[in-house]
Parts: sequence; C-alpha cells; structure tokens
Amino acid sequence: MSPSSQAPRVFRFGVFEFNPIEGELRKGGLRIKLQDQPLQVLVMLLERPGETVTREELQRRLWSADTFVDFDHSLNSAIKKLREALGDRPESPRFIETLHRRGYRFIAPVEALEKDRNLRYQHASDMCTDLQRLKRDMDSARVAVIASTSDSISRLPRSFDSLAVLPLINASGDPETEYLSDGITESIINLLSQFPNLRVIPRTSAFRYKGREADLKTVGRDLKVRTVLTGKMIQRGDRLVVQTELVDLANDAQLWGGHFNRKLEDIFDVQEELARQISENLRLQLTPEDKKRMIKRSTQNREAYQLLLKAQYNINKWTPEGLRQGMAYARQAIEADPGYAEAYAWVSAAYSYLGQLGVVPRAEAFPKAKAAAQKALEIDDSLAEAHYVLGFVRLFYEWDWSGAEQACKRAIELNPNFAWGHALWSDWLIVMGRQEEAMSEGHLAVELDPLSANLNVFLGLKLCWRGDYDRALEQLQKALEFDPNFGDTHVTLALTYARKGTYEESLAECEKVASLFGSSPRSRALSSLILAMAGKTDEAQKILSELKGYRKLDSLSLISLAETCSVMGEKTEAFEFLEMAYQERAGLLIFLDAYPNFRNISTDPRYADLLRRMGLPQLRSPTSRS
Repeated sequence: MSPSSQAPRVFRFGVFEFNPIEGELRKGGLRIKLQDQPLQVLVMLLERPGETVTREELQRRLWSADTFVDFDHSLNSAIKKLREALGDRPESPRFIETLHRRGYRFIAPVEALEKDRNLRYQHASDMCTDLQRLKRDMDSARVAVIASTSDSISRLPRSFDSLAVLPLINASGDPETEYLSDGITESIINLLSQFPNLRVIPRTSAFRYKGREADLKTVGRDLKVRTVLTGKMIQRGDRLVVQTELVDLANDAQLWGGHFNRKLEDIFDVQEELARQISENLRLQLTPEDKKRMIKRSTQNREAYQLLLKAQYNINKWTPEGLRQGMAYARQAIEADPGYAEAYAWVSAAYSYLGQLGVVPRAEAFPKAKAAAQKALEIDDSLAEAHYVLGFVRLFYEWDWSGAEQACKRAIELNPNFAWGHALWSDWLIVMGRQEEAMSEGHLAVELDPLSANLNVFLGLKLCWRGDYDRALEQLQKALEFDPNFGDTHVTLALTYARKGTYEESLAECEKVASLFGSSPRSRALSSLILAMAGKTDEAQKILSELKGYRKLDSLSLISLAETCSVMGEKTEAFEFLEMAYQERAGLLIFLDAYPNFRNISTDPRYADLLRRMGLPQLRSPTSRS
C-alpha cells in the first residue's frame, strides 16, 4: 500500500483539529487563521509526532534553494505565529518543544482520523502547498474582478465570524416587561450560538453590559468580536416594537438596521426574522440543517413561551428567591404545554443551581434535576443545556464517570460555543488525570465567555493546583474586576496566595470572605486551613476544635477541614472529615487527587481505599507525594 493511501485527513491533538488537505485549523469547532509558512510547519510536525524535525528539513521543505530569505528569521517567525495560534509557550510547551540549534518536536499526543484512500499526493504538505498556490491565484483573480467594482465592496469580508448580542434596552418604562427584552436577547443568542462558523458571546458576558453605556469599540476589544448587535424594545399594549442595529466594528459601519412593529402574539415571527436578517448580513453560509434550526419552535403555545421567558429572567438572577420563582414559572409553562422540552430543561437547571447553593439538599435537588433533564431530552435530544445538567449530576453527584463523559461530549457536539459545556468537560478531564487537555478546555471556556467571573475562577483554581501561581492570580484578578464581591474569587485568591507562601495577602482574603459570608463554617474553615499552612497551628487548631461541634457542615467546609488536618499531620482526623464528605457525596471530593494539600496523606492505605470506593484511579504518582 502506498504512503498516499494512508495519509490522514484530520489530525486531532488536545482541543484542536487540523485538516492538512484544506489547510484548516480548528479549536473547539472554531476556525483559527494560519498563514502559509506556520501552516506547513504544523503539517511537518504532525507527520512525525514525537520525532525531531530539524531546521534543515524545514528549510528544504518550506524554502527553495533559489529563494533569497533570512531563513532563521523566517522560521522563527513561523514558529512564533504557530505557537500563538495554539496558545503554546516556549518556556513551558504543551505542543511544540524547541531543541536548541537542532529543530523542533511535537510533544502532545496526536490522533489521526478518517483515512482517505484516494489522495493523489504522497504527502499532505504537498497538497497543502498546491492549495495555497491555488488560493493565491484565486486571490489575484478576485482582486482583478473587485477592482472593477466600488471600493466599499472591496473592503467587506466574505463573512463575519464573531458576534456579541448586547441586551435589548427595555424602553417601555415598565419593569414588569424586563423579562421580555431580556428573553428576546437570550433567545437570539441561543439560536445563533448553534451555528458552528459563528462565535457568539454567551449571555453571561453579554449581559455584563446591561444598563451600561458602553463604547462599542471597547466592547469589541473586551469580547474579541468583529460585530455587535444593539437595540431596544417597547411594549405598548398588545404591540411589540423592536429596533436593532448590527455594527461592523472594524469599519465602524452599520451592516443592517431593523425595525419591527408587530402584535405581541407574533413574537416568534419577530425573533425568527431577527435571526434571519442577522445571519444574512453576517454572510453566514448556512446549511439546510442550520436553516431548519433557525425556524424550529420548541412550542407553538405563546402563553407557555412567555411563561418560560419569565422563568429564564428569574433563574438567571442566581438567587434562592429567583430560582424558586423561575421554577414556578417553568412549571406553569409545562402545564400550558406538556411537551415543552425547554421548560423541563430550565426546571432541571433551577434544581441543579439550588443544590449547588445548598438551598435544597443535594440528595433531593440533584435527582430532581436529572429527572427533569432526562424528560427534556426524551422530547428533544438536541438541547445542549439539558445534556450539560445531566453531565453535571453524573459527575459531581452520582460519580458516574462514563455517563458524565457521554453527556459532556454530547453537549459540546450540539453547541461548540457552549462555554459551560467546555468547563464541565475540563472538570471531567481533571478527575481523569488528563491535565493538559483539562487546561486547554478551561482556557477555551474562558475564551468563549470571557467576562464570566465563575469561569475565570475555575481556571484560576486549576492553575493553582498545577503550581502556576502567578498565572492563577492573574486570572483571579480578572474575575475580581467583573465582580469584586464574588465570594468564590476571594476563597481561591486566599488559597493561591497561601500556596505561593504570601500568607499576609492570604489572610487578608480570608477577612474579605468573612465579610461576605459572615462568621460561617465555610469562612472559618478556610481561615483554619490558611493558618495551618502559615504555620500558625495553635490558631488553626482552635478553629478546628470549634467547628467539630457543628452538627452539619457543607461540603466545602468538610474539604477545607480535611486539608487543615492533612497539613498539620493529623491523618486520622483528616480521613474522618473526608469520610463525612464521602457520605454527603460532596461535589469537590471528585478532585481529591488534584488537591496539593492531600499529598501528606496520599500514601496512606485509607486514601487509596477512598478513591477505590469512588471508582477513581489513584493518579498521583509516588514521586509526587512529597
């Protein structure tokens, strides 16, 4: 069999997929631009993963002998651009390792997918070279054609690949209609997020601008988007007026402006027309399946739909009262339309949040969240959010590792732009010990939803676990900018400062946590841990003794107290707290092998037994137990 018959069509490594035939690199489904030389360097490295590709080999393949170039400068530039595209760093490479004065080596695991037995080229890079040459010829021809048309057309891109839909302004003057302006915005975001060639900023980041007069250029820079949709909504009796503007930020030009004056009962038509106009003016190349999704209605019942908009509005407040009120509206929507899959999905989300906040006992909240998610998927298996909730429950409560994997992958498959789906997949990868992939997914989640305090905190915590304290602090400072009073940010800052050895800053963060949570077991347990890490064992022991008298401790407190005992060398007490966390099925217990503070007890047989009972492999190697 000839080499050409075995050439892979697609290489997969980490969260990336690379098609050498098309010269196309994608990250989590999103296309990344790559110029000719970096692209061909990548081809050569992926053809020989784990092997050294010398600088001389690269020179022979990429630059002909009669081409007068500064080879060293050109190759260094190509490698730099390739690393930037992959998010790689030469000092701590995940993909491309530099071998001083010799060449480069691709060090990440590479999977070759979909063999093509009909390729006419012996090497994928040869094909890539010809395609690039053809592209240059086509570009030249296109320039000649465009030159005969107006200059304004020549400046327009073939399509736009990124969009932020800012919250519609409720210009009605009635707070009772706020749910409607928010709901229309969120519906447009969710609809457009399904298109794989368009990166749409999620609700979390987009709604950071609600009620703020933001400069659109600043919005574009902060969110890294090319286009922004703005607008306002007015409800006058049974009439709904929506005005919108789609702006190309690069050229400071309006791509489209829309004005709709319809009856409120025509809200479905308004949203579908909005989505259609946006997709057309962004020049998206929609497949027949994409077009079907655009006009798909989860319900034909307008009453049920408006009830669900009220449910979304309240659940998105993330308060106990808002969650309960939102769930009530979602249940009313189900009563109006028993086949309303999205309503069941929002019930599942509400129960999941209530369980995470501790408002409803986990043993009650998570089974109900799972049941509602499964009901939603029985009706409509294409709901990424329902698969996410199912994956969350399986991972953090049921410890069903294979089931969680299946649900996470399905959520991302349905919506590659789903930041929380990538974050959950990152959690699963951490649990399985696949650290590099987990970090890539964590970074991708933040890229997709950059202004989410939660996602920035989660990434900061994982960086802390890896010992990359400066980058962790940088990530946590970003979260602090978005929400200075978000308690989890200060908890993670306290832990990171302590791991770094800057205990004064750590204790200051403990005081901030206490000011936010009060003198609660959670804040007290954190203080005991930081004091133990700082060597102030008497003060730590005093708090520890005080908390032992509490009848009920939340999962975070149990983990913190177990860490405190581990740091102080009190192994038996550490395992007593861990056993309590096990009986409570504490969510954070799944990260047991990632916590640095448990290294002191990881050689104890009780540690291996706990992992065995959870169905987890013991990932920490003996050499790391120091």
